[in-house]
Amino acid sequence: MLKEKPGTVSGIARTVDLATIVSSFALAGFLCKGATHIEPIGWLRGTFPVAEEIIHQYAILMLTSVLAWIAVSQWRESYRSHRSEHLWPFLLGHFTTEFFWAMSVGFLAFLFKLGFVSREFLLTFLPFSTTMLTARQLGARASLQYVRAKGHNIRKAIVLGDPVRAQEFSRFIEVEASPGYRIMQVNPSPNIKLNGNLNVDFDEAFLMLGDGQTDLESTVLKLVRLGKRVHIVPGLFDGRLFRQNLEEFAGVPVLSVGGHGVDPIEAAAKRLVDIAGSAVLLIVFSPALLLSALLVKCSSRGPILFSQERLGKDGRRFRMLKFRTMYRDAEERLRCDPELFCKYLANNHKVPRKEDPRVALFGDFLRASSLDELPQLFNVLKGDMSLVGPRPITPPQLEQYGEYSPLFLLAKPGITGYWQVNGRSEVTDFSHRTALDIQYIRDQSLKTDFEVLLKTIPAVLLRRGAH
Repeated sequence: MLKEKPGTVSGIARTVDLATIVSSFALAGFLCKGATHIEPIGWLRGTFPVAEEIIHQYAILMLTSVLAWIAVSQWRESYRSHRSEHLWPFLLGHFTTEFFWAMSVGFLAFLFKLGFVSREFLLTFLPFSTTMLTARQLGARASLQYVRAKGHNIRKAIVLGDPVRAQEFSRFIEVEASPGYRIMQVNPSPNIKLNGNLNVDFDEAFLMLGDGQTDLESTVLKLVRLGKRVHIVPGLFDGRLFRQNLEEFAGVPVLSVGGHGVDPIEAAAKRLVDIAGSAVLLIVFSPALLLSALLVKCSSRGPILFSQERLGKDGRRFRMLKFRTMYRDAEERLRCDPELFCKYLANNHKVPRKEDPRVALFGDFLRASSLDELPQLFNVLKGDMSLVGPRPITPPQLEQYGEYSPLFLLAKPGITGYWQVNGRSEVTDFSHRTALDIQYIRDQSLKTDFEVLLKTIPAVLLRRGAH
């Protein structure tokens, strides 16, 4: 993420968040009046001997909540610029900040022995505050995106350096960081250096490193002296295949890449989610399973389930299950039409939906509704597949991935994944499909799985690319 110096916007956001916490505190006190005993002091003095102590402890809690938010938000850098950050990382970072804040408030209440603070109040105040803080963040993000879309609050940037990578990175910024950034000039050159043709107003400069670069230090110094922010983009190789982390090695900043998969603890948690999720889904969709089986049985002769050998994690072979959507003699029907068979080979082993003679009576419906894939939940329960993962591939297909083929054996294939939530059959380009699967293998984590599962719901309901 690209960081900016805190300015007026972050100051206003911090003030609004502190006001939100105070307002939430007051509203929780009003809603929990019976538990908090917060009434006019004069009335309390005549009734409760501990009235002043009660109000004193609640005042300490309110001050503690405000100070804790200031400390946690500062530690988490919550008020940095989020203009180049996507929605899910943005929300995850904010939820993490709120979690640490809520834990801090609870711990401090215990540490200061605020015995008169009721649990009912805390269970009202903390969730209400986090909800209001999240709403403020989302509202501010939407407002800033609208303002930037109108051409305001834009960071102007130039790109210097290696010609090929400069052009690619410019397109990347326009797609990934728009409308937060605007490319003012691209100055491709084998050597990164400033010359007399940079007569353009800009805020930030991206320096693309390549082989044989010279004058890097002098260029950076000149840009910094001009008051510009400088971002140095490494160019040793294409790092998009690997996880990346900016860290220090003996005091020197380095870009570290490598590592696929998840650690043992997260792998165990992922397996528990797969077991619980598949078991629950099998119970919930049991009527749909029975209906689908009945439709297959009534549509044509043959087995209800279709199984095919696929490759799992570490190359282990298994039989993937689906409801049969084709006639039993599907291959013979296809090969009987030479023209259609040629089209099948040229279209990445697919036949246009309306031209496929192999599909049985209810086959189109089962595919479009994704009901044909429900038996794969048994594969998940058994451990051959996961709820989320790359597409299951057959042994012959592995050869098509060339040097990338070992990457596809590093994760369990999934019922859903990046390919399924990005159009499925509408993604016809083989290289695009491969890139989506590699992207998941690189990014796999529980967080990524939950994101994909949430995106799968509208993809299935809208039947996006399902045929």
